[in-house]
Amino acid sequence: MALLRDWLDLGRNTFGSLRADDVTNLYSLEWPETRNILIADHRSAIERERRGLRRWTRTLSAIFFGLAKRLAPHRRILFILSQVAFFICVISIFTRMKDPPFWIFVQLTATFLVMTVLLAMELIDKIKIRDELALARELQASLIPARPPQVPGYDIAAFNRIANTVGGDIYDFVPLADGRLAVLFGDASGHGMAAGLVMAVAHAAFRTQLDVDASPAAITASLNRILCRTGGSRSFFSCCYLLLTPGGEFVATVAGHPPMLQIDAGGRVVERFGRGAYPLGVKTRMDWQELRGTLLAGHRLVLHSDGLSETRNRDGLDLGYDTVESIAGWNAGGSAGGTVENLVAEWRRFAGGASVEDDVSIAVIKRV
Repeated sequence: MALLRDWLDLGRNTFGSLRADDVTNLYSLEWPETRNILIADHRSAIERERRGLRRWTRTLSAIFFGLAKRLAPHRRILFILSQVAFFICVISIFTRMKDPPFWIFVQLTATFLVMTVLLAMELIDKIKIRDELALARELQASLIPARPPQVPGYDIAAFNRIANTVGGDIYDFVPLADGRLAVLFGDASGHGMAAGLVMAVAHAAFRTQLDVDASPAAITASLNRILCRTGGSRSFFSCCYLLLTPGGEFVATVAGHPPMLQIDAGGRVVERFGRGAYPLGVKTRMDWQELRGTLLAGHRLVLHSDGLSETRNRDGLDLGYDTVESIAGWNAGGSAGGTVENLVAEWRRFAGGASVEDDVSIAVIKRV
């Protein structure tokens, strides 16, 4: 009964929201656009044909080819087999009837073609969305530095792996004119396009504010103000902002982000910076505590998104913060890149091929 009620509700919603423009656009806008995309590879051959049965047949063949071409290989096989099976069934029905009425054949074929047209339009819509996501992914990739900058006195390495087509993690390392290094490491809420948009807004605000005032208080206040105005109630940005001097002194703010770890030359965690603060974009009037420290020779700062520590394996177990801290202390005398490689290798080994549900980012800054 519950399923029947769901079907009845769906029917009422369908007819209640249907407008005359929807039916008109289906034929005048949506189908012509879909048709043009599907026959694009054979348009010139079709246009050379005179109008008539040959042109109609070539167009129909091009549409089916364009549809099959855009399906994944395993779906393409099923699609072609279903086409063949349909016509075999129709032919077998007619061969067994003594006097088969022609209108039944027309009716079955028309129904088959309408279903195929609807499939084609739905497929093209999804391809458009996929292309837009691919463009957004390229934009995101351009915001994340492929290689951290070479800064005197520091060894920097980073890693980023997104869970969906578009991710919400960001890190940026900006050497300032006075010799200081500004570091933003953040994670936008959610996944996919929404997280990518929040991340892009935060990054643009960060780069703009750097030219005005690079202090942690100014950066966090500016990002929070802009994100509160542009984001929704569920859009926020967890981040660490770090300002390093050439001598190793630093001042930082941590907003709703996993603690930033300071690891000494022996591989021990000597400080965890940031706990319990609100992320940016939640409340307009807020202040974040400025945290100060000094990075001595051989010490490292390790930043990671919660996607790393909250990764689940096939048994449903989390990697955990304690494990991350333990791995980060390995090979204390090695490079920043070695620390990143250890974390990435153990993360992948722990996941064991399980699907990644969240973006994973890591950054290591070592004083040399």
